[in-house]
Amino acid sequence: MVETQWLPLTDAERKQPAPVVDKSAGAEALFWRVHVWDEITGSDWQRHRVTYARIKVFNEAGQKQVTAIEIPFGNNIFVTSVEGRTIQPDGTIVELKKEDVHEREVIRIGGIRRKVKSFAMPAVQPGAIIEYRIREVHFRQNIRYLRAEMQQEYPVQKVTYFVKPMSREFINMRMRVWPFNCKNSPLDLSMNGFTSTTVENLPAFQEEPYMIGQPNVRAWILFLYMEGDRRDAAKYWEKRGKEVYQNLRQSLRVNDEIRDAAAKAVANAKSDNDKVVAIIAHLRRNLRNLFDSSVSDSERAKIIKDMPKDRARTSSEVFKSGIGTADELNTLFAAMAQTVGLEARPALVGDRDGILFDPSLVDSYFLDNIDMAVKIDGQWRIFDATTRLLPPNMIGWREEGTDALVSDSKTPVFVKTPTSTPGESPSIRRGQLSLSADGTLEGDVTLHFTGHAAGDGRGDLIGESAEKRVESVKKLVTAVHPSAEVTHIAVENVDDTTQALSFKYHLRIPGYAQRTGKRLLFAPLFFQQGATPRFSASQRKYPIAFRYAWREDDEVRIQLPEGFEM
Repeated sequence: MVETQWLPLTDAERKQPAPVVDKSAGAEALFWRVHVWDEITGSDWQRHRVTYARIKVFNEAGQKQVTAIEIPFGNNIFVTSVEGRTIQPDGTIVELKKEDVHEREVIRIGGIRRKVKSFAMPAVQPGAIIEYRIREVHFRQNIRYLRAEMQQEYPVQKVTYFVKPMSREFINMRMRVWPFNCKNSPLDLSMNGFTSTTVENLPAFQEEPYMIGQPNVRAWILFLYMEGDRRDAAKYWEKRGKEVYQNLRQSLRVNDEIRDAAAKAVANAKSDNDKVVAIIAHLRRNLRNLFDSSVSDSERAKIIKDMPKDRARTSSEVFKSGIGTADELNTLFAAMAQTVGLEARPALVGDRDGILFDPSLVDSYFLDNIDMAVKIDGQWRIFDATTRLLPPNMIGWREEGTDALVSDSKTPVFVKTPTSTPGESPSIRRGQLSLSADGTLEGDVTLHFTGHAAGDGRGDLIGESAEKRVESVKKLVTAVHPSAEVTHIAVENVDDTTQALSFKYHLRIPGYAQRTGKRLLFAPLFFQQGATPRFSASQRKYPIAFRYAWREDDEVRIQLPEGFEM
């Protein structure tokens, strides 16, 4: 049963003198309970989720850790209510006020918004117990899967998920659990149709810089619906590859309008690779992703409303609307490619920031990104028409160096996606500077970024106004040199991924060099000054994994003041 009231506090919880899971912890969750159930509203699925946490505070460090709580949401996830209270050591209860719960936007990349509900728990002190209850509604979820995060930012004595399986009236499969990096209790049928499983004594998860994808090391459980208990990997992926090909075959149908657009796009192409790049460039110029910032809320709502309930939209329908999802745009790319003599078909691709894929992970949950495979010079190459932050011939770093299942009506095959070289993602920085006798550094700086390095920069700038782009560059500089005066800022090629993303600006930093008598002391490595070490911890728990290979090329020329020499 979903709790609508606070659970009674036990004497053992009140009197607990120290953490149980980690003796050095400042705060520890006594329990973490999550109820999840799906229901149909009209013709749409909704997933409801209620999270109830109770946390004991043991010292001032724990007090700081749990006072401010943040709940990320967005992308069809809505937080409908937040409740909380603090039970002080003497038993006094201080309720969280509704006006103390705030909402703010923390990230905005293109049209994708990331928001958080934040609140400060009242009257927190060592020895206190805080508890809060959060209700969420998730729309347009894949109801076959539920990912349950078991490990939190502080130790937890007991994490329990209560999941109400869908009725056989709606789904003809049984629910299974697939644990990762933890050992859960057997499924238990609870009251009101909920099935529960528990993991106990979980240490806090500590993120490390440049670590492998969290799903490979963090405790979590996948709830999924599937037929039977075991699957033969080879047979499963062969069947899945054929299904993908057949499912999207209808969508690949084209009309004369698409044929004409493809022919015009590749008119100047001299090779198959040039054709691919030309078609992707055409799609990026003429069609928009459903979640691009240029797509208004009303446009987005209309596209979603008009999507057929019983099939995918055809390439002709997507082309006519001018707006498509990432998968639809990739399918349209394949359709256009076929009209100009290229062999193209859908490919399922892994996510290197998620669980590291291996064919023994026998479920399409682990291979759920759809790119397009094109045969060039007898080899399958993987392309993604939707990576608008990168050049047309590059795929996102999350999909590099992983397995891709190329679909086929007869013989699907696994191929390895390419890994970009350092030379494809260079950061080139130039500084033409002069030093004054009083220690002031002044001059012109240019920065050029290509490939993934440019993609990182574009992600913060695309869709923003010219003024905000200039302000972003100024913040980038002053974060390293707080006293810097940055003027004459120019930002180039944010929207043109075939060119290097460039920043140019004039810089003046008073007191950059220290004057001691007749000497000036300064750091010649201007771009690296103040940079923190990449690896500062004395110990490390998880393997290192860089997102992509890159190259740095710096050149700094500093003209010394008259009368000074090195």
